[in-house]
Amino acid sequence: MSAFHEPRRAEPVLRGGAVELRAGSQAAVSVTDEPRQDAGPGRKGARAYLFASMFGQLCALLRYVVLARIIGPEQLGLAAFLMLTAQFLENVSDTGSDRFIVQDREGDSARLLSVVHSAMTLRGVLIAGALVLFAGPVAKLYGTPQIGTSIMWLAITPFIAGFVHYGIRQAQRARDFRPESATIIAGESAALLGTAAAAYIVRDHTAVIYGLAMRAIAMVVASHVTARRAYRWGYAKDEAVRFGAFAAPLFLNGFLLFVGSQGDRLLIGSTVGPTALGYYSAILLLILSPMAAMSRFMMTLHLPTLSARRDEQPAFDQASNRLGGRAIVLAAVAAAGFTLVGPGMTWLFYGKDYLQPVLVFALLAALQALRFVRVWPNTIAVAVGRSSVVTVNNLARLVALPAALLAAMAGWGLEGIVAAYIAGEVIALLAALAQLARRRAINVRRELKRTAMFCVFLVTICGWGLAIQAGVVWTFPVLAFMTVATAAEMATRERPVLLEAFEMARRRLGRRR
Repeated sequence: MSAFHEPRRAEPVLRGGAVELRAGSQAAVSVTDEPRQDAGPGRKGARAYLFASMFGQLCALLRYVVLARIIGPEQLGLAAFLMLTAQFLENVSDTGSDRFIVQDREGDSARLLSVVHSAMTLRGVLIAGALVLFAGPVAKLYGTPQIGTSIMWLAITPFIAGFVHYGIRQAQRARDFRPESATIIAGESAALLGTAAAAYIVRDHTAVIYGLAMRAIAMVVASHVTARRAYRWGYAKDEAVRFGAFAAPLFLNGFLLFVGSQGDRLLIGSTVGPTALGYYSAILLLILSPMAAMSRFMMTLHLPTLSARRDEQPAFDQASNRLGGRAIVLAAVAAAGFTLVGPGMTWLFYGKDYLQPVLVFALLAALQALRFVRVWPNTIAVAVGRSSVVTVNNLARLVALPAALLAAMAGWGLEGIVAAYIAGEVIALLAALAQLARRRAINVRRELKRTAMFCVFLVTICGWGLAIQAGVVWTFPVLAFMTVATAAEMATRERPVLLEAFEMARRRLGRRR
């Protein structure tokens, strides 16, 4: 039995402040926790960063649409193998440099910035070398030896990206998000144009390489143009020691992150083939793109505030509670929305050949919602300097791999594989909350209740998908009751977050009038 349903013929000086998502003194995503007069100078570009994050993911989606329409599912699957390879090497070499600059108490120094630049350039060289050296074995591991040369050419992307100016992250210590916003917009625009042009010309998976190379070039140029300090390499013992202590757990974390977040695609591609991977990646990207943008936005905006409040327990608890509420609400809305509109979006963007059963969309919605929620404990962990919590989180996700392998061997299809990864995400989330509770970084009772209700909501969504696919009409009233009950309970529990959203909408509508 195939692990994927074949379609019917006919796809990263701190000041205390409010937990806020805003630019200047105006709210962008929520009402601030503190009086407006505390807005102060330096909080610039929050709206621009939200736009840049969403724009970047929209470009990623459009790249997939272009590739799906021009090169077809088989070549799209081969392109996905290239992107998985690049993602793997980026994850296993992740030093957390960009987050370290924001989190470290002395992250504003030019000396620390030069240390980070040295590390990132060396990282780019090492990734490029690994791609060249291991291209052949990796291609054979995928069962697609024909992409060996393409993997070698992919090395140009990390090499160029190693020269990005991380002053764009240093600016965020003063809550200025404009430099990185400009860099993201420049890079993603170049990637979209480069991929589209290359796909039209070469008509195969190598179009991805041209697009990624164009993105790397544009990001390097934009980061240097917007930087306020000269680009330098350097070494300083004190900074290097702190950097090493922060980065060490993240090396293992990178591998675990890849297996946990990309293992489903790798398993589908290697066991079923590139065509199935092409279908799966295309549909997955419809929900992955907006949620990845929001995840990046939330971590970037909340990390400076949480880091500034880490020594003020009541204020820190309030800030972390708000972050958890926002993550849960956004994830629940996204999961329900994708289950409803996912099939229509797939038909609209890719065509009817990419359509899959309703249960597939519900399971993917639940999986991505759980992956998105990880931004909540992970941001708290990084803010208090406990990057090991992120590693434990990703380690717990590995339980999904043997379960998914068994599902594939048993012939349970795509649904069984995704269900195994959903279970892994739930276990990982609970493990992260347990680690934070041990460090007294969260209110464990409050967060366990929040998590339990969220999981019940996701189970209800998957129940709808199964009932509709199987045509079991008698379960509809039960599922309707569970949907209303869980949604009402979550709305009551997350009332402050919802009130903030309504207040933000009211103010925006008032300004427009």
